[in-house]
Amino acid sequence: MREGLVSPCHAAHGGQLLRFIAKYVAAFRLLWITERVKGDFKILRVSETNGVTRILLPHNADTAAPGTQSLFWASRKGHALVEPAESVSEGRWFKVLRNFGKPPKSTKGAWLSGWLGELLEHFGSLKYENVQLPNGTLATRTSNSSTHWVIHVHGRKASIGETLRNFSLFDDLGFNQIAISHETDPKPLGLGAQRSFLGSREWKQVEDAVRYAQSEGATKVLLFGWSLGGMFVGQYLNRSNSQNAVVGAIFDSPMFDVRHTLRFQATLVGYNSQFADEVCDLIGSSRLLRIFGFPKLDFDSFSLSAKKLATNVPSLVMYSKNDGYVAYEDAETFSQLNENTYTVDFPGARHCRLKNSDSPKYDKAITEFVSTLQI
Repeated sequence: MREGLVSPCHAAHGGQLLRFIAKYVAAFRLLWITERVKGDFKILRVSETNGVTRILLPHNADTAAPGTQSLFWASRKGHALVEPAESVSEGRWFKVLRNFGKPPKSTKGAWLSGWLGELLEHFGSLKYENVQLPNGTLATRTSNSSTHWVIHVHGRKASIGETLRNFSLFDDLGFNQIAISHETDPKPLGLGAQRSFLGSREWKQVEDAVRYAQSEGATKVLLFGWSLGGMFVGQYLNRSNSQNAVVGAIFDSPMFDVRHTLRFQATLVGYNSQFADEVCDLIGSSRLLRIFGFPKLDFDSFSLSAKKLATNVPSLVMYSKNDGYVAYEDAETFSQLNENTYTVDFPGARHCRLKNSDSPKYDKAITEFVSTLQI
């Protein structure tokens, strides 16, 4: 995920008409997926000295986070791998380790993320191919001499690139791997479908991937969901009748409850939780949204923090109390509801940047979890 689901609009504090409009704006932002991605801070300055490129970013919670990150701008047409350097009064300098796209420049709409690359060749020499799944989306696949598979599911308004930083680890662990696209991803990887069901229907994309893996000889399948991808995985575990090969699930910064996430984001931009609840209720009842083709959703009915999963599959939940995007408390509630759940907290890490903050701890948690599955 990148952009906040609730936009900073002071209309929420005004009269009834303005509040009515603000609720619909928030609902559209939540349900309508555009190809364009926009961050919320500026690249203040770019400096070139002795062949070294440095970028000055403003002080905020993301630029204060530890570890190497991906800096995006121009709706991901610009992408550089950066590491934090010294702080100054106006911001924090970052050193560019590698540039994947356009040359960096001073601009609005930038953001930091945990990707570390966009294509598998950015992470080494793993051989891969793109394959088409039954729903028409493309997936990135690597092959190993094993019947064990891991299926990677990225988050909202991200792409396969979000998941690739873990491929080398799982290759070392002996897994075949497949990272799937969402139907809402831009073509050619996705279908360009722009209406999101927030996991209530997209779990079928996970089911397609599991069936594909089985058709290719998989006997044991591990699921790995990032952010909203964690919701997809959880809904699959609750709803699918094709789970006989699934032996475990891993969640990175998962969104387990839409309503709780909206409440959290509302408070970040100065709303109260009542406004978030009104948006949720609107999505479940609005005839106008139905006319525009948006789905009727009852978020409480598919919350993953309200009741235990329908299956007892072992799970690893990795999260941070400093996430800044989803309600981290849902990860803790999920682990309390579901036995065979292991949790690992990454202090100070931001959303989907757990591995970036402490790669040895992150890889160890995954390796030990896989060991407990005895596969």
